[in-house]
Formats: sequence, C-alpha cells, structure tokens
Amino acid sequence: MNKVMINGRLIREPEIQELENNNFKCTIFIANDVFFGTNKETGFYRVVAWGKLGRIVAENSKTGTELFITGRLEQHTYQDENGKTVFDVGIVMEQFDFGARATG
Repeated sequence: MNKVMINGRLIREPEIQELENNNFKCTIFIANDVFFGTNKETGFYRVVAWGKLGRIVAENSKTGTELFITGRLEQHTYQDENGKTVFDVGIVMEQFDFGARATG
C-alpha cells in the first residue's frame, strides 16, 4: 500500500503548466507542522496534482491556503554533479479538501 494523508499550508504560489492535449500539471509546496508535546517540527513537501485536479488547485489556492491532501509517494533518483545518487521523494495528489483560506 502506498497512501499518504497530510495537511499543510502553501508556502508559495502554485506552479501550473499546461501540457499537450489540454492536460495540466500543478506543483505546490506545503509546510506541515507536527507537535511533540510543546515541541514543533515543520516539514516541507512537494506535491504534484495532474489534470483537472491540478487546474482546480492552481486556480483556487495561493500562498497560505490550507489543504488536506490524500495521495501517494513517488520517488525519483538522479545523479548529482559529483556522481552521487540522490533519492527525491514527493507526493502525487489524488484528492484534496480546502482548509482555511489565506487572507490578504
């Protein structure tokens, strides 16, 4: 099973790309806070939404918007400039709900 559920706020504006055949790719970056008693850790995650879902996210959210995301992890590997293998993990969005909207 490969299932992720996470909520967080956008840390910058969505990046939307229109691809062939009227397809869309939306990339967002969210911050997620996890509390351990009085301590807090913040993680930052790249999330990609495809097609109509991506267009809806891009058109209706902005920096600070809270999203509740369900998706799956996707891993990419590549070689850096020193020839070292880098493992890059992101989230592919499958569903979402809006939380609090950003103001301003």
